[in-house]
Amino acid sequence: MSNFGALTDHFGLASSDLVLVNSSETLVEQSRADAQDENGDIAASTFFGNTTQDMREISCTYALKSGTLNINTIKLGATAAAPTVLRESVEVTTSNTEFPQITVSGRKNIVQIAAPSGKLNTFTLPSKSFSGIKAAQVIFCTTGAGCKLTGSSLSANVEVAQQDNGLGEPISHGVSGGVGTFGADFVRITSAPSWTIDTTGNTDYGITQTQAPGAEEGQAAYHTASGAGAFTIIRDLVP
Repeated sequence: MSNFGALTDHFGLASSDLVLVNSSETLVEQSRADAQDENGDIAASTFFGNTTQDMREISCTYALKSGTLNINTIKLGATAAAPTVLRESVEVTTSNTEFPQITVSGRKNIVQIAAPSGKLNTFTLPSKSFSGIKAAQVIFCTTGAGCKLTGSSLSANVEVAQQDNGLGEPISHGVSGGVGTFGADFVRITSAPSWTIDTTGNTDYGITQTQAPGAEEGQAAYHTASGAGAFTIIRDLVP
């Protein structure tokens, strides 16, 4: 039955509570260089960039079916020695229709990268625990009176730099940056949707509201609204 339901946990995150529900693996596409003749037709072509067919883009989606998960345990960046696995992004969604879904994307078999002096190539997200239940869950906020939360999301990513040699083949990678966003969806019950940003335990991450809940007033429907915020991911230091 290996052709049905056999998934690959590229990031090694699956557990009895965090169940792998989808995975993918795709070769990093090569680039192409053409030489034209006197008529503008292609006289020669060369493909480069991943000629060893090693580097691959990978992604896994997990469902939190029970227990709890603190998102700060899923570090971004280079998390394993060669063949290096690089976690580029993580996205969490919760709603009143499904269990929390966690999607991690990145690359594997990249060129080994060196960290800056005194620092690591991993980045820690703010502390936020999710519960393995079918429910919309607050993210860095509290819900105002008179409205209800119907969904939420968190997305974070790091930037990856690639240095190529004269033949266009990658010889080194670097990881930096580290930013995140979060959002919440509300429905109005007795008063306009609202939220209050909560930075408890995460004062070093610059958690900020970027868009207050507005209003979507559909015909013959309860009014809804969405709010958005942002934060910074912190690079880990050498212990």
